Amino acid sequence: LVFPYRVFSAPQVTMSMDRLVELFLQSSRGDDASGPVGELDEEGIERAVENTEKMLTGQDAAAMVGSPDATFVCLGMALEEKPKLAPAAIGCYEKALQYHSSGAKSRGWERCVVLQQLGAVCLRIKRLQAADKWFTQCSEVCLQADGHPRDAVLFNGSFSTQQTRLEFAEMVEKLHAKTCHELGDMERAHKHVNEAKRLQAAATGDAVERQASGLGRAASSPAASKVSSDPVKELWAAEPAEEVNLKSYHFMDEGPTVLVMLDLNEHLGIGEEASAAVDSLRQFRVKCEETSVDIQLRLRRKDGRVVHFRLLLSPIQKDIVPEDTVPKLRGKESKRRLEIKLFKREKKDTWYGDLVKGEVAKTTKKPEPPSAPKGSLLNPLTAEELAALPKPSDSRGDNRPSSFGGRGAASNGDAPSHFLEGKTQPRWVEKVQQRQEALDLLLLEIQISDAFPEVSMKDLDLGTDGEMFSLTLQSDAGSPLSVPLPSGADMGNMEARWRRKTRTLEIRIPTLD
Repeated sequence: LVFPYRVFSAPQVTMSMDRLVELFLQSSRGDDASGPVGELDEEGIERAVENTEKMLTGQDAAAMVGSPDATFVCLGMALEEKPKLAPAAIGCYEKALQYHSSGAKSRGWERCVVLQQLGAVCLRIKRLQAADKWFTQCSEVCLQADGHPRDAVLFNGSFSTQQTRLEFAEMVEKLHAKTCHELGDMERAHKHVNEAKRLQAAATGDAVERQASGLGRAASSPAASKVSSDPVKELWAAEPAEEVNLKSYHFMDEGPTVLVMLDLNEHLGIGEEASAAVDSLRQFRVKCEETSVDIQLRLRRKDGRVVHFRLLLSPIQKDIVPEDTVPKLRGKESKRRLEIKLFKREKKDTWYGDLVKGEVAKTTKKPEPPSAPKGSLLNPLTAEELAALPKPSDSRGDNRPSSFGGRGAASNGDAPSHFLEGKTQPRWVEKVQQRQEALDLLLLEIQISDAFPEVSMKDLDLGTDGEMFSLTLQSDAGSPLSVPLPSGADMGNMEARWRRKTRTLEIRIPTLD
């Protein structure tokens, strides 16, 4: 197996590394030595490290270079690249460790980095006992460090890595297994291989199980051991009578995180029975990878049947950190919801549109704004269109279009027209009515279905192409409501009003003929 020895990169440091390596080699010689520098022995390495430290801790150098530990780590990495200078690199790393012997640095990611580098170079030059020691210390400090190495500021920003905590720990375990194998200790080698596999599985395994194990393993308490059966385990052991693939959900971009919400009553399709049948987060399994989220749920319905629900989001827009996923069961007993907090790998990225690539917009994507209405200042009528407009009649005192008289009697009534009856309409629309509220004013009334109780006017987008009026629910943009417009509809002066009690959108459209 080939393991990565070099994980961290130093794109730029204050002092040129080639020049610093040259000064390091020169300072390894005694006061009376001259000529080219030969292969360094332990005495020469100690002398070079001591002289380099004096140079870096001087008043002028300290103001320019900053902390000596960062420079020693950079110097160690540069020496590793030179032939026969790996022992000198070890001396630099060991000196850097001395600056991390106390305080916050003694249990931070910078110390982990130096210990990993030390172990890797010792393994490469077959100093196996030393490598074993450094990897052991590295694993111990890794358990104490906060957050992820990818989020930490390492050595004043001179180093960076894209590794998470579990990815870093997994790499150290693999290197440690390689070291034990070289030492001939196969039992410990297998132990570290198994630990590396466990860490890899934990990064992409069930977030619910991982969260439960991190809460003190309450299931192992004496009280829990007296329980003869576990209803949740029985649910997962049972053969489901029905399997349902879910498609609906909500999500929200919260900056460095994304919140995915599964409303049980709304999205499972069985009403309040869903909330009544779910009383534990353990009924869910949430498995995440960098580009996918797999949500599964088991519940027992009132008739005794076990139903398996699954919502698979793959591939999602951008990478996440699977091991940080946090699932929570929220809401009162009659209206429960599952909330899953996903942590972005690139925290500053904003996720626009859909959560899943290539998916029809569900929640946030809005259609392009409609073009300016025909006849407005931004889109004026042509000379031919002006000539085709209706002419006033010759009736004294009547300034309405001549064609109005033919429909005047019909327009006097206020009875609404259910003009979409028998036609397909979106599932979020209960009914659509239109009536002539005045001689030159058309009223559209669009009532939202009770199956969508959280929808309000802010969740709706209006649009028109001149002949059709369209209304789109942002969370279901694939199923817009389309209504034909009467001739002469003035959409530029349209007015919209939301009736909260009746959950009805009223749209008043002036008519020109």
